[in-house]
Amino acid sequence: MNPKYRTRSWGFQFSFKDAAAICAFTCVAVVLWRLANPLWWVLVIAAGHFFLFCNVFRIVRRRELIWAGLLIFNIGVWDWSGHLTCTRVLLCQLPITVGLIIADMREPGYHGIFANRLNRRLNDYLEGRIPRTGSHCL
Repeated sequence: MNPKYRTRSWGFQFSFKDAAAICAFTCVAVVLWRLANPLWWVLVIAAGHFFLFCNVFRIVRRRELIWAGLLIFNIGVWDWSGHLTCTRVLLCQLPITVGLIIADMREPGYHGIFANRLNRRLNDYLEGRIPRTGSHCL
């Protein structure tokens, strides 16, 4: 069986699946909030970053997983200290988010938003002369 190859693209992407995922995450977050679950905001942070990483900046999966692991660690440390709040988690996570996005933008395979301005080797990537450096979101 021959593997399927997708045409490489760059820039912002948005599909019906993305809209459905955003709607589902929003509904679950609202339900958790209405049930007075104190961690409803964790879902919002995770879903928002999923969209940012997969649709806007289109970073490689390895960096997404690093971000997710550090988010879990971040939440765990704040919870352990007894000072878990959305603001504290976001203030610690924001530099990680920015750092991972900048690291990806510096790669020759960067193909997210503004790639045509930021990546001089974008055409090489699009034409397959630069291998994919990691798995990307669907």
